[in-house]
Amino acid sequence: MGSVKDLKIFSPAYENRSGEGYFIFSDRYSIFDYGEMPDHIKNKGRALAVMSAFNFEGINMRGIPSHYQGLIRGNAAIRFHDLESGSDGTDTMAVSLAKVYKPIVRKFLGDDGQPKLEYDYSFFEKNRGKINNYLIPLEMIFRNGLPRGSSVFARIEDAKKISDANEREKKLKDIYQKLGLSAEPKPGDMLPKPVINYTTKLESGDRALTEQEAFDVSGLTEKVFSKLKPLILGANDFITERAEISRLDPHWDGKLEMRFIDGRLEIADVLGTLDEDRLGPDVSKELVRQWYKKTQPEFVEACKEWKKTGDGWQERMPTKPINLPASLVTLVSQMYMSAANQYVGKRIFNTPELAEVLEKIQPYK
Repeated sequence: MGSVKDLKIFSPAYENRSGEGYFIFSDRYSIFDYGEMPDHIKNKGRALAVMSAFNFEGINMRGIPSHYQGLIRGNAAIRFHDLESGSDGTDTMAVSLAKVYKPIVRKFLGDDGQPKLEYDYSFFEKNRGKINNYLIPLEMIFRNGLPRGSSVFARIEDAKKISDANEREKKLKDIYQKLGLSAEPKPGDMLPKPVINYTTKLESGDRALTEQEAFDVSGLTEKVFSKLKPLILGANDFITERAEISRLDPHWDGKLEMRFIDGRLEIADVLGTLDEDRLGPDVSKELVRQWYKKTQPEFVEACKEWKKTGDGWQERMPTKPINLPASLVTLVSQMYMSAANQYVGKRIFNTPELAEVLEKIQPYK
């Protein structure tokens, strides 16, 4: 299915009915949209499955629907509370499936002679409000604060490079205002209130969209699109509250996906894990991103440039990622398991306490 989890389909999705399948969470990981990285992180997949199940069941109790159907352990369907301490959880989750309609991709040479990509969403526009049981082609991002590594800082730096002073100041002011700020933020700042952003989901890279652009490509009617924000904020509130209770605050940011089926929106994919959200002091895969930025910056820059060339860029890109140190792989594995234990309030995994793990990770930052 993807670089970090596999999909086992029992019945395919149709426009008039859900499919049924299992997500099987692997120990693979991905950063910078590269796909599978060279190392595997032991029990990472199980930690993600446990956290995601806990969150899905939590938001479902608050009336927020999702495609989650439960966890699978052995041949039995179970709920989170069925997981015993020391059981190491499970790597399998049962989910309802939606159809995936992809935009048409067109390749052309730009004025600079470099290959460019254009994505045609006319299918979604022409069939607005008529498509059923489909993955909305958006990633929805919620921001509560600005941790180190936030893409906001990259946008600010790009704006600062604009040569025209008036245009530069206008762009910077626009970025700050959309965050509810009046001046340039710094890493570690919290925002006055949560901010929602949108990016594309089904392109070779995540392309930032305005709210109007997000609506244009969503295939949703205005009435249904207006219901996105309450669901996004509801999920964000649950994860934020849980982060505070479990002493994994602040909940900096996160992302989610949704499907539309039978007149309603449902949260899809996975929710509130260390791969989707950033919690506390670098308790997420941001730690690994930062290690590569410091240790192999040429790989990071290559990803940024090659993803502009379209699908399959990972194979074409000559710069390949180096391995993490074995000791760091072990610590990252422990971080995923320890954070999952602390977040759900149950010692599912036999691993050191998170504070001890984070202390040992410090030299790698």
